[in-house]
Amino acid sequence: MKKKSFWNCTLTAAATMTALLSSAVVHHPVLAAEAKSVILLQPTEECTYCADYVRFFKKEADAAGLKYEITTSPFDPANQANQVEQAIAKKPDAIILWPVDANALIPSMRKIQKAGIPLVISDAMPAKASEKYWDVFTGGNSEEIGRESAKAMVAAFDAKGFGKSGDIFAISGTPGTPTSIGRMKGFKEELSKIAPDIHVVGEQPGNWDQNVAMTAASSLFTRFGKDIKGVYAVEDLMMAGVIVAAERAGIDAKKLALVGVGCEVQGYKNIKDGIQYATVLSDAYSDAKYAVNATVKLLNGEKQEKYTYLPNPTVTKDNLNVCQGVE
Repeated sequence: MKKKSFWNCTLTAAATMTALLSSAVVHHPVLAAEAKSVILLQPTEECTYCADYVRFFKKEADAAGLKYEITTSPFDPANQANQVEQAIAKKPDAIILWPVDANALIPSMRKIQKAGIPLVISDAMPAKASEKYWDVFTGGNSEEIGRESAKAMVAAFDAKGFGKSGDIFAISGTPGTPTSIGRMKGFKEELSKIAPDIHVVGEQPGNWDQNVAMTAASSLFTRFGKDIKGVYAVEDLMMAGVIVAAERAGIDAKKLALVGVGCEVQGYKNIKDGIQYATVLSDAYSDAKYAVNATVKLLNGEKQEKYTYLPNPTVTKDNLNVCQGVE
């Protein structure tokens, strides 16, 4: 009996130890990813949103215990493709790629997959044909953001007393960038459905830069004059340039229906001051956090959705509190 009792106690102790070890794994999901190497390839930090993304990425990656390296490219697909080659040669445990072009980086994604390196696509959704070469996408749904922007424009027209008809122009991002393409596509398609008499009469790229956007908007204000009732800019920073251009053209920006994207510092301030009517949330804090979280899960072998989109509510003066990291 004593022998049987001894074995029962031994088995019970072993089972208890196994349960404790299992419990430790469950409560510390980051441990497997800790100290793993990650390379982030993203656009230039001269872009304000991009710089904010890097700042938040470092904070989240440090908290997760990741070892990371960050490489930037000035929205140059060939340059980023070369950087991918260099990243593969370093054999990191994972790569996070913010592609600067919707199609040009697909061969690079194929090479990453062939090298057996897990790949997270962040912020900018590439062409559908790339889907089989990467593991997870995190970021805004650009077309959905565009659709929300169209709804915000209709609301802005109503708030300004314009009804549902009139001319507007748009300031897009750098040509070829997935984010700009998606936002403009969603915006135009939704606007044509819900307010077909609001016409986009002009569009020029602002290249994600306030000064470039100001120059582009100045040209469009000169061309269309005071017939313009509203402007859509695919980023708040560029909308700040639009507002300067309007003032220089002798147009009161507060009387225009102005809709941006991001809830960046400039957009937050302009909405608070009653100049810009709305923005659609797509913040750098959430963008970076989602990318790091997806990478940690990937390295830990956890199951996750192929697509993880950021929330993108419309933000007006009434709900500015939803913006992250702007005050």
